[in-house]
Amino acid sequence: MAKVTAEQLRDSISQCIGTEAYHRLSIVPINCTDGVKAVAELAGAFWLVDAIGSYQTEPKIKAEEFQVWKLEVKGSTAVLYMTDGNSNQRKVEQLITYTDFPEGTWEFYLTDNVLMLTSEY
Repeated sequence: MAKVTAEQLRDSISQCIGTEAYHRLSIVPINCTDGVKAVAELAGAFWLVDAIGSYQTEPKIKAEEFQVWKLEVKGSTAVLYMTDGNSNQRKVEQLITYTDFPEGTWEFYLTDNVLMLTSEY
């Protein structure tokens, strides 16, 4: 599969303003919207869903009813982090030493056990 550019990915998900179905994209116990499924498929980023879902097994993370997840990609490295949306304090921060995910800052929400694009909230 050819690598998708940031512009191509943003164009592809720009129409995602809701979801028709929820999807289980990995063994982690979260559901994903159509938009998140599109990101995972287009960018080959099922690992991103796995990473976010894996933190849901930690009681202090699971207790956060509304989670804001950001992936900041620069070159071939990235930082994945989570806040509660009300502060700049990071409750999770994970360095990703290699990725071919498109560059930029990508933001997702997780609430009610559903991972979604910000435009799908």
